[in-house]
Amino acid sequence: MTPKLITAFALTCVTAAPLLAMSDGMAALDANGDGMLSLEEMQVGYPEVTGDAFLTMDANADGMLDTDEVTAAETAGLLPAKEG
Repeated sequence: MTPKLITAFALTCVTAAPLLAMSDGMAALDANGDGMLSLEEMQVGYPEVTGDAFLTMDANADGMLDTDEVTAAETAGLLPAKEG
């Protein structure tokens, strides 16, 4: 393999990793493809989610929900589980 091909493959893997870690439902809400959900992205699929509810789900207080936080919110009944 050439160095350019190896670099291209590595970049593809790194940029695709967040999408592979997400459920299909979460990936569909992730408008910017960063592997995380903002309040605005979350409200596209869950319009009933308030800012306060989002803050409760945001365990690490970074302003975004990752896959683990979404799963924990579903498990805790804070967020209805979506198929996918």
